[in-house]
Amino acid sequence: MKLSRALLVTLLVAAGVPACSPQAQTEVPTFVHDESWPKPLPGNWRLGIVWGVAVDPNDHVWLLHAPDNYRDEIEDEGKVPAPPVLEFDQEGNLLRSWGGRDQGHPWFYRMDSQRLSRVDEHPHPVREHALNVDHEGNVWISGGGHLVLKFSPDGEFLLQLGELGKTGGSDHTQYLGNPSNVDFDARTNEVYVADGYLNKRVVVFDMHTGEYKRHWGRYGEAPDDSFEAGPLPAWSGFPGPTGFFPRFAHGANVAADGLVYVADRAHNLIHVYEPDGKFVKEAPTPGPINSVAFSHDAEQRLVYGAGINAAGKIYIMRRDDLESVGEFDSAGQHFFDVDSQGNLYTCGLFLPVRFLLQ
Repeated sequence: MKLSRALLVTLLVAAGVPACSPQAQTEVPTFVHDESWPKPLPGNWRLGIVWGVAVDPNDHVWLLHAPDNYRDEIEDEGKVPAPPVLEFDQEGNLLRSWGGRDQGHPWFYRMDSQRLSRVDEHPHPVREHALNVDHEGNVWISGGGHLVLKFSPDGEFLLQLGELGKTGGSDHTQYLGNPSNVDFDARTNEVYVADGYLNKRVVVFDMHTGEYKRHWGRYGEAPDDSFEAGPLPAWSGFPGPTGFFPRFAHGANVAADGLVYVADRAHNLIHVYEPDGKFVKEAPTPGPINSVAFSHDAEQRLVYGAGINAAGKIYIMRRDDLESVGEFDSAGQHFFDVDSQGNLYTCGLFLPVRFLLQ
């Protein structure tokens, strides 16, 4: 049962927390996993790894999965890999599906053998990696091959950022370096790219034309492509910042007020920037953070985020000071989004996951 604000304040005061403190003013939400959502897929389809999830302006939920992940297992079950992009309504019904290679438009390939870091010389296994939906309802997909692709809701190819197989370092204004995800500023019609698997920056483009706007590295400075986190784990008990763990940045998420929240998951940090790249602040997180989503209230008082499935937690943080105020168990991680009712969506291993706000 969710506590009323008055009761919460009373309990906090009784516990010695001043009623005017941030803790007393924060009502921590509770979530319950909706195991009935989504409904079973048609056509004997099955999903591989679900890498991306996003909510569109109609509260429809989009997901991106990698059909080649677990393909042998899928076929051994007598199943057929579903198309990589799927759209569901609030009842869990499948509405549309499309995407993939050899469909008459660009698509994603295994990230090339160019070193992702100075401690890893192996190609990254990710092809499809993230899906985001802009305020006009268009679908943006990021993935292997240094690409971000924009599609209409029907799967019509609209725009390409980057060039397949081409990269030029963190100061290049056209090429990307295996980008992780994107987000949007509806006020300026700009798309922010977390260009962080090979490059180490946030880079901004016009979301209609693809025109380059600006970019920045850690702390708003020029990107440092030589920067590495070091050979030791950045957090206890989890894989360290070697291999496939971007130093800066895995996620770039834009709040309604324009502040940009950047996930540095190798260091357990969230960085906050103004839209022009000016550094505002950073804060440690309870565990690795891949990306964040914002609560559905007008002020977006809360931030939700988590890192790798091994952590098994989604963290709840106040947005004003990024203090952790709660967490809950979840096998779903990677990317997040929130619908107009405050329900939270994330990536399960083989299905998207919905948590109902209580």
